[in-house]
Amino acid sequence: MGEEVRVRPLRREERALVTQFFDGLSAQSRQRRFLQALPRLPEALVRLLVEVDGCRHVALVAEVDGETAGIARFVALPDQTGTAEVAVTVADRFQGRGIGGLLLDALGRAAVGVGMDMLVYLVDPTNRPMLRLLRRLGVELRYRDGLVEGRQPLAGQPAAA
Repeated sequence: MGEEVRVRPLRREERALVTQFFDGLSAQSRQRRFLQALPRLPEALVRLLVEVDGCRHVALVAEVDGETAGIARFVALPDQTGTAEVAVTVADRFQGRGIGGLLLDALGRAAVGVGMDMLVYLVDPTNRPMLRLLRRLGVELRYRDGLVEGRQPLAGQPAAA
């Protein structure tokens, strides 16, 4: 990649960062992230995306030269102890540079650090770049309800420092 990527936690007050990042995404990237066409980010969803608590909802921001290159998050599933659903989005101009993998690695360490032992991914079957990344990471994939579900056990992962 050749660029320095800084990964840091998203802060609750970073509403503008989240909305500006979304506004900069192509329609295809929005579809891949939210599994539906979203021409704009509804206020209720903005609130949910910034309601991070550092334990049950963790979001990480990847920055390149001060620009938001990607955001990844996990949210604990209330009905599955130790399991969290993951979402990752990389800005169109930064896709294909390894930022998604870097974010997922950091997110996995953060999840272990707060006691998670399983990450779950729900991916549109046409999102080939994400499916390739998950396969490369050894995530078990299967079709479920029109989506591809990935499950990644976190046993043996080092905790975040």
